[in-house]
Amino acid sequence: MAHELMLDVLLSYQNVLVTSERKLLYLLAEVRPGEAVTAGPAALNLAIVLDKSGSMYAARKLDYVKDAVQFVIDQLRPTDLCSIIAFADKARVLIPSGQLYDKEQAKRMIRNIDQVDVGSGTEMLKGITAAIEQVRNAFAPDRMNHVVLLTDGLTQAEKKCKEKCIEGARDGVSFSTIGVGDDFNEELLLDIANSCKGKSYYIDDPRDIPQIFAQELAGVQSVVVKNPRLKVKLSKDIGIRRAFKVKPLINDLGQLVVRDREAQVQLNDLQQNEVQSALIELELPSRQAGNYRIAQIECVYDLPSQSVRDASVARDVLVGYSPDPAIASVVNPTVMNVVDMVSVFRQQTRALELAQAGDRAKATQLLRSAATTLLDRGQKDLADQALAEATRIESGVAASSAGTKKLQYGTRKLTQLLDQIPPPPVS
Repeated sequence: MAHELMLDVLLSYQNVLVTSERKLLYLLAEVRPGEAVTAGPAALNLAIVLDKSGSMYAARKLDYVKDAVQFVIDQLRPTDLCSIIAFADKARVLIPSGQLYDKEQAKRMIRNIDQVDVGSGTEMLKGITAAIEQVRNAFAPDRMNHVVLLTDGLTQAEKKCKEKCIEGARDGVSFSTIGVGDDFNEELLLDIANSCKGKSYYIDDPRDIPQIFAQELAGVQSVVVKNPRLKVKLSKDIGIRRAFKVKPLINDLGQLVVRDREAQVQLNDLQQNEVQSALIELELPSRQAGNYRIAQIECVYDLPSQSVRDASVARDVLVGYSPDPAIASVVNPTVMNVVDMVSVFRQQTRALELAQAGDRAKATQLLRSAATTLLDRGQKDLADQALAEATRIESGVAASSAGTKKLQYGTRKLTQLLDQIPPPPVS
């Protein structure tokens, strides 16, 4: 099974200096489907949940949604199952889960969605509950059981919405979220996607709705590896400070739970030709000169098309302790590039938290520091946005809703651009 999934492990330093101090080391673990994955992608069991509250009629948002969903219907394969739910303060199943034998009839239903009465408020929980029920009705472990949720506004019962999605995720249902405009709660949509093995998208121009739906559909239709998870087995006296998912999007996992010297990072289902990765901060003890095994990284995964469960591939993580500062100062630029992008993401996240707490000086400082790094790496638009928000916060005005969303979503995507981003300046 070793070539069905490729696992690469890189360290920020292959050698560390022999001192009496503990040392911080970054470990980057990357996984991607291997050439031996020859079977076709998993069939879909898809539910699409659409906000049809009154605000969706502004800026032709609902018209673009109609175009997007009709495109999805056209692209569904004979083996795919699909259900479509509309919600406002009520939820209604427009198309129950099943194979869409009559696609023209399904598209007519979507074109006539204006005539469907679901009220005028926004109660996302009802849409989520209906979607989970539809997916569960046709649930199969060898399918991609997935919900795509689109909204443009705030909802009641936010906590219950997230809890319901996490409950569904425990049963094998993944969730992707799409926020349109500036009035939705990006933290809620990001939390749902990050907690439920999906992706989250921000659309500031409604004309981009069809493109995002097409991108999401192409991704979930190309899943070849399901339920990949990294197991980090630590050697004695090795600690973990913090961990991040870094590809396809940056997500702060905080301090991992370590039991019996083992921690785990759950990855998203892997698409064809996709790379996913995690960055883990390891803390190393002082040791005598020599080479040491500090950890083993194992990726466990399923191949639904081949009915394979819990296949695995593993790599030992070795590091050298050297008394020579020249040897110990050699860094891996690939890993440090990722570290820099994660640092920018953390700076803007912390800055927005501090701004909400009233610490304008520290928030401004962090945003300007992030802007400097972004400019150095050719990300002028994001740098300008960070500077604009810093100026607002410094003057006593709250960060803008649009600016916050652009920074939150934009910095999460920085690792997607690493092949295009110039390396850090040489000091």
